[in-house]
Amino acid sequence: MFENASLKMKFAVIMIIIGFGANLLVAAVSFYYIQKFKKNELTHEAAMVLYAEKSARDYTSNELRPAVMKATPKFVMQAESATFVALGVAKLIKKFLPHYIYSEPTLNPLNLNNKANPFQQKIIQKFTNNPDIKSLSGYHIFNGRSYFYVMKPVVAKNGCMICHGNPENKSPITQAIVKKYGSTHGWHWKAGQVVGSLSVLVPTKYMDKVALKSSLIIVLAIFILPFLAFIVALFFINKAIIKPIHEMTKLAEDISMGKSNENFKIKGNDEIGLLAKSFNRLKASYLKALQMLADKNKDR
Repeated sequence: MFENASLKMKFAVIMIIIGFGANLLVAAVSFYYIQKFKKNELTHEAAMVLYAEKSARDYTSNELRPAVMKATPKFVMQAESATFVALGVAKLIKKFLPHYIYSEPTLNPLNLNNKANPFQQKIIQKFTNNPDIKSLSGYHIFNGRSYFYVMKPVVAKNGCMICHGNPENKSPITQAIVKKYGSTHGWHWKAGQVVGSLSVLVPTKYMDKVALKSSLIIVLAIFILPFLAFIVALFFINKAIIKPIHEMTKLAEDISMGKSNENFKIKGNDEIGLLAKSFNRLKASYLKALQMLADKNKDR
């Protein structure tokens, strides 16, 4: 079937096949980099929140808590609990970024509101099994919405034992915490043990819109524009190659049937021009042979 197609049709089919394959490859590569860019942006947004919260925790543990402990023997939750301060900061951040969710899921928390859910427990278990993992990230559906999560492990330090050591300790701080949260949970932590995670959920819908818009632009660019280029290219191929060959074919047929004695038009020094010269020489030889044959018949 393809063998019987015209040269113009063959050119068109070849260009369509090659062009379509190239466009699919470009589309696949573009989609990959769009998704990579999307993930990088979401990771950056999550990291900004995590760094802010970690800074609040570190400041509380290293600066605020020691200063308050020197100033008063009473336990001041708002100034001495790194988790309490970090979650308080998260509430303020949520006023400006209402769809961002920061939490500190813990396996054995004092405040049961911070108890890790099954998904978070799996992540924390991965941190426990492999201490070399410094963070994990990915996509997660939460409350019917798509989020990108970043979680970093929380490793208990000696300073954490003030609030999470032995509930039987008679210190004012320990007894104040026992009075507030009880003695059945949140205790007996061990230094160096992964006890929880710092977690931030970044909504993906905004980046999804950007990715979709970019994808549509790329689809239009790699399919519509090449299609227009294909039409223009086919026009010039038809004019520069197909049409001259068609004219030469028609003229050769007329000459062979004695309907014409014209020379083939030489419009350049390319392959078609050289072919026209060859046809002219062939035509001259053909006409000369016919003349010789006619003269020979006349002599007879």
